[in-house]
Amino acid sequence: MVDNTKSVLCGACRVALKGPANPDPQDVFSCPSCGRADSFDNVMASVKAFIVELTERRLEETMRKAARGSKVIKVTGKPVQKGNHPFIADVEL
Repeated sequence: MVDNTKSVLCGACRVALKGPANPDPQDVFSCPSCGRADSFDNVMASVKAFIVELTERRLEETMRKAARGSKVIKVTGKPVQKGNHPFIADVEL
């Protein structure tokens, strides 16, 4: 089995959050650097939104690169807007 855990970071300072090991939804996680804090549920909602945005951004980038120079395919639409996420995950896609 592969362990694929990632750290949850403060969106402002990029520092790993501190909180309980086996959290309940209402347990609070906080940034040891700036003090930003929220419940586990809200932290996970922010991380989910960040991952969705990151995935959308990578997909858009891949599609634009694939269509670059093509006379048949044209990628149109607005670029994915950068969100303001209070909490993020330490991931690379």
